[in-house]
Amino acid sequence: MTIKNILVSFNGGAPAKSALEMAIKLAARSDAHITGVLAHGLPNMLYAYGGHIPQAAMDQLEDADKQHREEVRKDFAAMTAALPSARVHFLDVYGEANERLMEIALGYDMVVMGPPEKNSNFPHMEAHADVVARNSGKPVLVVPKGYDTAQFNNTVLLAWDGKRAASRAMADVVKLLETSTKITVLSLGETEAATKRAQPAIDHLKRHGFEAEIISKKTRKIAKTILATASETNVGILAMGAYEHAKLAEDLFGGVTNTVLKKAKVPVLLSH
Repeated sequence: MTIKNILVSFNGGAPAKSALEMAIKLAARSDAHITGVLAHGLPNMLYAYGGHIPQAAMDQLEDADKQHREEVRKDFAAMTAALPSARVHFLDVYGEANERLMEIALGYDMVVMGPPEKNSNFPHMEAHADVVARNSGKPVLVVPKGYDTAQFNNTVLLAWDGKRAASRAMADVVKLLETSTKITVLSLGETEAATKRAQPAIDHLKRHGFEAEIISKKTRKIAKTILATASETNVGILAMGAYEHAKLAEDLFGGVTNTVLKKAKVPVLLSH
């Protein structure tokens, strides 16, 4: 495992806490550094109505914002207290949450984060996994809210369609995971064609020392099949290429990546 520098998007919410717990588990395996980052801009109300809000009210909003950020820092410190202090870091940075997280991610092996919370009290502190995965150039591990790391195991399901993003996901798996990891390659379509498509991935993974096998399934319900296979094989991580289609199409019509992120029960490693 070559993970030595993990960035965690941490705003103190329940999804962020699940992500941090997962990052701690990964870091413990390889003596990696963990850096929590709280990226935030102005509170939304100040951004939208700042010119029309009395100064006293603005001061009160800013004080509440500052107090919450300090609570987030304390939560991070408490959750990482058992780790060597020299390998734990925290950043409180100003700026649009997605943009700042992506900028900082350039100096890390991977980003670990949760899905955004609905109806968050601090939406200006919410980074979005779809944006970060699409634009950061880094693998993003999205951990479901409430995920119990005790159920994590050293197996991976790699969704393989033979395209560029899937190849990137495979490369990230090779870089980030131990060669003792068992990897199941899921290829969809007619059995013969699907197996033939996945064989180069199998060969590549085996040459890197991984135990690898193919599962082929004929289906048109791609997201549903990926999720069902992840459940059937009881994998620890679902790895997949993310967002092969334009963002507008994904947003308007949904897509495999969005559906998997919404419904996955295990951490999803996204590569783009």
